[in-house]
Amino acid sequence: MSHTITAELAAITILESERLFLRNMTPDDVTLLLQHFGNPEVTKFIEAQPIKTLDQANEWLRWMGGFWAAKDGLRRSAIRKEDMTVIGVGGFHRWNREANYAEIGFDILPPYHNQGFATEVAQLLIDFGWQYLKLNRIEADATQGNLALMRVLDKLGFKQEGVLRQRLLKGGKYYDVHRFALLRCEYDGDCS
Repeated sequence: MSHTITAELAAITILESERLFLRNMTPDDVTLLLQHFGNPEVTKFIEAQPIKTLDQANEWLRWMGGFWAAKDGLRRSAIRKEDMTVIGVGGFHRWNREANYAEIGFDILPPYHNQGFATEVAQLLIDFGWQYLKLNRIEADATQGNLALMRVLDKLGFKQEGVLRQRLLKGGKYYDVHRFALLRCEYDGDCS
């Protein structure tokens, strides 16, 4: 079944939890992107190389902002309500509108690690995916060694489905990628 983007869905720009809200990315986020994705500690578990210039950060912003226009997903900035600080990004990509699945991704700045923000961002996105994108399946990939992400996925009910052996090449070395997924019926506790 194909889903059309409705005015209601297109108008949704902010997702909110107790401590955070997720909003559309704006040009003001370019410094965050440079700071965050320029950090080799952050990019060690993703396919991209660290970005080094504002021009590269602007290109990333255009790329992330283009997910919705291309009907491939969406990306949001995560804002801590307490002080309105951008603490990371999160969203969906590889959205298959025919089969109702997408891949979730979220990145939290290192100073905000181990405070439950990744789980909170992911939970907001999962709820949005079920309710508005009408997803049946949400996938996540975790690179070998990314134990923090694997713990978050486990906490949220994702099941590991397999390992893509030597799927990622970083710094001349190949890494396995662990594939996880969460089904709507599992989330609802209603799989038959």
